[in-house]
This record gives sequence, structure tokens and C-alpha cells, in this order.
Amino acid sequence: MIILILIAGLILRIYKINQSLWLDEAINVTFVKNLNLKSLITEYSIGDFHPPLYHILMRGWILLFGTSEFSIRLPSVIFGLATVYVVYLIGRKLFEEKTALIAATLIATSPLHIYYSQEARMYMMAAFLASVSVYFFVSIIKKDNFFYWIGFIISTALVLYSDYLPYFILPAYICYLLIFRKNIPKSVKKTFIPSFILISVLVLPWFLVFPKQLSAGLSTASIFPTWASVVGSSSFKDLLITYVKFVIGRISHDNNLIYAFLFAPAGAIFALLLFLSFFRLSNLRFLLWLWLMIPLLGAFLISFFIPVFAYFRLIFVLPAFYLLIAASITLINWQKYIRFFLILTLAVNLISLGIYYSNTKFQRENWKEAVAYIQSVSTSDSVVLFEASNPFLPYVYYDKGRVNAYGALQNIDPTQEEVSQKVDKLTHNTQKVFLFQYLSPITDPEGFVFSELSKKGFGNVSTKDFDGVGFVYEFVR
Repeated sequence: MIILILIAGLILRIYKINQSLWLDEAINVTFVKNLNLKSLITEYSIGDFHPPLYHILMRGWILLFGTSEFSIRLPSVIFGLATVYVVYLIGRKLFEEKTALIAATLIATSPLHIYYSQEARMYMMAAFLASVSVYFFVSIIKKDNFFYWIGFIISTALVLYSDYLPYFILPAYICYLLIFRKNIPKSVKKTFIPSFILISVLVLPWFLVFPKQLSAGLSTASIFPTWASVVGSSSFKDLLITYVKFVIGRISHDNNLIYAFLFAPAGAIFALLLFLSFFRLSNLRFLLWLWLMIPLLGAFLISFFIPVFAYFRLIFVLPAFYLLIAASITLINWQKYIRFFLILTLAVNLISLGIYYSNTKFQRENWKEAVAYIQSVSTSDSVVLFEASNPFLPYVYYDKGRVNAYGALQNIDPTQEEVSQKVDKLTHNTQKVFLFQYLSPITDPEGFVFSELSKKGFGNVSTKDFDGVGFVYEFVR
């Protein structure tokens, strides 16, 4: 049965995997491909605001398999499927076969888990490693075994090299050990102290680099406050959105009232099941709630100081979410009850998936079509401008140098005079200009580039809107 679940999970993750690369993916591919290992660790990882493990892995992967959309996303597919299997193993440790299979089925069909299993970023690797770490922690509590300790130390250290929010899994472990200390053998409790020390020693090399990365991140957030609000913020709304995304994935609606109305039935079903999971708790099963809630609350609180709270960075707690849901579905050993709630939760997953698959609005930024459009209507004297200091890398990835492209801004905080001079230089012998307004509220909030083109005799003759990319304006002089 688990093999069938994994096959279904693979099919769902391969389908629609050739979507256009979006900004962060294209940045990853470009720098991982072009930088050596040392530069990836000491330079690129600093600016990317993540630990270096994923970049190191992708460096070797790209050298072997290239940079096609399918190739660079395949590691995330593999990590996603492996996470499904580890969830099954944790379910067997904590419950029984039926609950384990239901949990694996739900995460295999989870719309949010599938979305990030199709993304060339570190989030699915972090989710897999966190799940492995939890599996070994549970195994140690149930049976003191040298192999389990080795697995726990290695997997936890690797988690800490994969992303930052998974660091909150350590407080979850510590809380568990403190709350249930009377039920844990003394030898096991004592061994956790040197194991945590050893994990810290293994991660120490990156701790020496982290202050520099933190300083760079805080500096960027202060320069671009709008960017900071995009990458993470702390509000009750953000907590609610996290729950919504856990249940139905990335789909949404422009009208918040309609969105809330459509989500309400699915949200109520999952909320009821989460509540019912309390009736199946034991000491060890309580770890699932700690795994789910401590990272959520920790990330929320820290975002008052550092903008990191975003639902996609919390994918690593999704296994706990579905294990609790599965525990509730099998709460009563009554086949009709189990079948009813399993059908309801699967229906939520599959309907949400169907909407995601069928509507490009909920997929990734459509740079592929935007670039194809420009190439089809450009002339030999055309130029492409971006409201940034350089062309955005998804454009570079797809255009491959066919149409001249430039950043129209001198720096991160240009004056109108500086923009005027640069636009004049870039369009001096040009009759046609394409302007991307991608991220313009952050990079050019005053709209200097658009206004300067108009002042220099260019008229806007066509405007195209591409999902995720936004407006592309065609100017002719």
C-alpha cells in the first residue's frame, strides 16, 4: 500500500513540473552554476539568507544533470517523496499501520507539499531532514539504540545546515524532555546532553559565518521595508494564512470575503480533526503538537525583530499536521467514520490540487511566456529595461542573450536625474523599448523609469500582463 501511495505522490509531483522558473529559482540556478564551492558558501549563501547545504548539493547536481526546469526541481521531488515515506514510518512508531498509511496518503496529496516538492529551493530538503530527525528522536525514546543516536545527531545537524526556521525543532525536543522527564530513562536523558553538544559542534563552522549573514539580512530589510513585509511579517493575519495554506495550498481569491467563505468548510473539517487529535494523545504522541506549534509560535515571535515568518518556510511542520489529522480519522475504530473523514480530507486535497493544476494564476511566475512574447515582437534595435540595476535572472535564463536587456537604475536608491541619464544612454539609438514593472513597488516606487521613457518621446502602444511577472509595456518612439 505504501508503494502505491509513493507512486501516486510521484505522479502528482511530476505533473506540471515544467512551469517557468521564478525569481529565486533562477537566482539559485545562475549562481550555483557559475560560482565555485568556496564562493557559494562564503559569498552567495550570505546574500541568500540561508545555510549552504542546499547550494552545495545543487552544485554537484547541476554539474551532473544540467539546468533544465525538470532537472533542477527533481531533488525537491525526491525529498518530497522521501518525506512521505518518513511520515509513514513515524506513523507506525507512534500509532499503527492504518494511521501511518492515512498520514502518508494525506501528505502525498497535500497541495502545499506538492507545490514545494516542485520548487528548486531548500524547503523540501529541510522538511525531509526534520522528519528524519523526529523519526530518530521518537525511536530513541522508545528504545535506546546506538544506531538511532547516530541517525539523530547526523540528521539534526543537517537540518541546521538546511534552513533557519527548522532550528525551532530543538526547543520542541527540549520541551518534550522537560515535560515528560519522569517517563524517560535516566540513561536516555543524560545521553541527550552530549548529543546536543555534538550537534552544536558540527554546526559551529556555520555559526562563525552567521553573524555576517544576519547583518546583511537586517541591512537589506532596513533599506527595503516593502521587501521585508513580503518575505515575512508578524500579524494575526499571517498566522491565519499559514493555516489556510496548510489546508488548501497556494490557491486564493482576490475577494477576501469570498475567499474566507470558500475556505470555511475545509478549514472547519481540519480544525475539528485537529481538536479530536487530543483524544488520542499519549506522552510520545504529544511530540507532534510540540513539533507543530513551537516552530510556528517561535517563528511568529522572532518576526517582530527579523522578517522570517512565512508559511512556506514552515513546510517542515506539515508532517506533524497530517499525522495529527490521521490520528483523528482513526480515533474511533469504526469503518464508516474513518471512510467519511478520509474522503472529506482527500477531497479537500484533490480539489485544491485540481484548481492549482488548472489555473496558471496559482502557479509560478510566467517568465517563459513573457520572454517568448518579447522575442516574437522585438526588432533588431529593441531593448528590454527593468526597474532594477540589472535584468532579473529569470529573464536572462529564458532569453539567453537574444534581446538586449538592461537594468534602468543606477543603484538601490536612485534620484530621478540619475534614472533620466541612464535611460537616455540605454535608449539613445532605440526605437522600441519593453519595460518590465516586476517588483517596481520595491525597486522603483516613484515610477521614475516609466515617466522618463514618456519624457523622451516613447509612447506606450501595448501592455501585456503575465501571471506573476506583471505588466510588460511596449514603448515605441
